[in-house]
Amino acid sequence: MSKQTNMTTGNPVKLLLSFAIPLMLGTIFQQSFIIVDRIIVGHLIGANAFASVGATGSISMVFTSLCLGIAIGAGIVIAQFYGAGDEAGTASAIRNGSIISILSTLIVSVIALVVTKPILILLNTPVSLLEDAAKYMLISLGGLVIVILYYIPFSILRSLGDAKTPIIFLAVCSILNIVFDLVFVLLFHTGVEGTAVASLLAQGIAGILCFAYAVKKYSYFEKALKEAVFDKVIAKQILKVCIPMGFQYSLIYLSSSILQWVINGFGTSIIGAFTATSQIENLIQQPFTALGTAIATYTGQNIGAGKMDRIKQGLFAALKICAIYSLVLLFVFWGFGKIVMNIFVSDMDIIENAVKGIRITSTFFMALGVSQILRYLLNGTGDSVYSMANGILEIVCRLVFVFALTNISFIGQWGIWWTTAFTWLCTAIFSLWRYKSGKWKQEAKK
Repeated sequence: MSKQTNMTTGNPVKLLLSFAIPLMLGTIFQQSFIIVDRIIVGHLIGANAFASVGATGSISMVFTSLCLGIAIGAGIVIAQFYGAGDEAGTASAIRNGSIISILSTLIVSVIALVVTKPILILLNTPVSLLEDAAKYMLISLGGLVIVILYYIPFSILRSLGDAKTPIIFLAVCSILNIVFDLVFVLLFHTGVEGTAVASLLAQGIAGILCFAYAVKKYSYFEKALKEAVFDKVIAKQILKVCIPMGFQYSLIYLSSSILQWVINGFGTSIIGAFTATSQIENLIQQPFTALGTAIATYTGQNIGAGKMDRIKQGLFAALKICAIYSLVLLFVFWGFGKIVMNIFVSDMDIIENAVKGIRITSTFFMALGVSQILRYLLNGTGDSVYSMANGILEIVCRLVFVFALTNISFIGQWGIWWTTAFTWLCTAIFSLWRYKSGKWKQEAKK
């Protein structure tokens, strides 16, 4: 039986849940192996190594998210062709989207390698962390094409409505990553650079296996390899969606890099605390991302099928789930925050600061959820104006809030976490306004 899900008919709530739940499990599993990676660094290498890796996170994601955003944008066009029942168009979109994603990643990777160390210095990375941070980034960004080759088949399968198959290969990747981490750190004593190599190896193996499976299982992939040719019209359609989306995601992390510059000025303890809270936030927001991905696929397919009225129903269902989940998280982090943070490091200063930080941001998780869900929905319509505007808004918010709040004496370092919280709130309000304006419907009809 085919694992593809046609989301143009049936109950929106059931469709979204059946698609999102496996995706949630997969993405949580994926984030879990990233957390294990950080635990290995924090406990087996040391607090400085943990902070070094944390200092690279937002900067690396400026480049990585640009490439992932392009791949996600290509996936939206694939979903639209699939929703319209156009098999040849779907295969052509897979081929063209993959080519565009790979070429873009190669260009971005070369640029990243040139500017890595100057950026770390510019962002005031402490001297004690600079060497390890630079090594970790150079390996990670040098292998960026491996990351995108890992992500492409996952993104395409989700665009076709298959949220279950990627979980298998995410599990493979996660297990391999942990094994490779332990081998490099405990046996080869390679330090933080070993964990970077371990992640690339795991993703490379999982990506190859997933692609081989997809070609064998789905005719769209086979046609994309054998029959589809480069199509200027489809390539232009993909570029129209994916370039603004890539820059949107990149701008979001560029704003985080500016925030990191401020964080670095507060020293190793605050860098470590922010790294810990960021890792937790990345994990807990995966259900929001899964719902968003489900909404993007749902939206793309229904636009392709000409069923615009179904989109609102899906959005309301996703927001209800988001509200319940946010309340559960609020209870967990206000009640058991210290237990959670103790998982990462044993340094009490880092733990105490991280607990206070997560209590601030957890109060705004509902805003994060709304922002994520609407971002994916509007991106799923091909609303390129929103993509760019939202990215610009996020960078402006982080700039204004971080410099204003951290310079208020009674807020100080806690302004870092308040900046994240208020940025989520502002982007959620903007996304709601854009959705209510109905302008995305005009973009979807083009």
